[in-house]
Amino acid sequence: MEKAGLRLREDQLDRLWRYHLLLDERNPELDLTRIKGLRNVAIKHFLDCAIVPGLVALPSPLLDIGTGPGFPGIVLKVVQPDLKIILAEPRHKRVSFLREVVRELNLEGIEIFPHKVVGDHPQPVAGVITRALETIAATLERVQGVLDSGGFVYFMKGPSVDPELLVARRKLRHVYELVDDMDYVLPGTTYKRRLVVYRRV
Repeated sequence: MEKAGLRLREDQLDRLWRYHLLLDERNPELDLTRIKGLRNVAIKHFLDCAIVPGLVALPSPLLDIGTGPGFPGIVLKVVQPDLKIILAEPRHKRVSFLREVVRELNLEGIEIFPHKVVGDHPQPVAGVITRALETIAATLERVQGVLDSGGFVYFMKGPSVDPELLVARRKLRHVYELVDDMDYVLPGTTYKRRLVVYRRV
């Protein structure tokens, strides 16, 4: 992480290491991720998620929908401990894994919502973040009922997202405004990424 310009404390690095061990141990049984091997996981999961707070100021509470085994929510919580995170994941086996991670890493201020988010989340949130879940328009439509007015939606995407932006603009321009669209490369790699941010108006 330090080689990528991301400085973490020893306790944060320890938590990420333990998280990796849990992923590696449970993956054969639970099919948590197709990305395997320490270097690949460190770059394509941990680094990809960990640099986001350095790009934008994340609001709290932040709802991570479709978190799967905890990306980006678990990593965000490790690197920004004061952030209140809600992990939304409907699949029972992954919910059990998330509970194990939260317990083993001794994370506080993190909640697991074991359902699909379809507009019935019990409390409004200041922000929503998602990574590789569905199209931008589909997520924006889905979270209208759970996002505070003026709240933000953060999309962690690959570089080829322009068609999704056009659809979102056509369908939802009266509900959301595009406030940021950042192209970047993961430090120390050739992996191109894009962070797209909308605000509910």
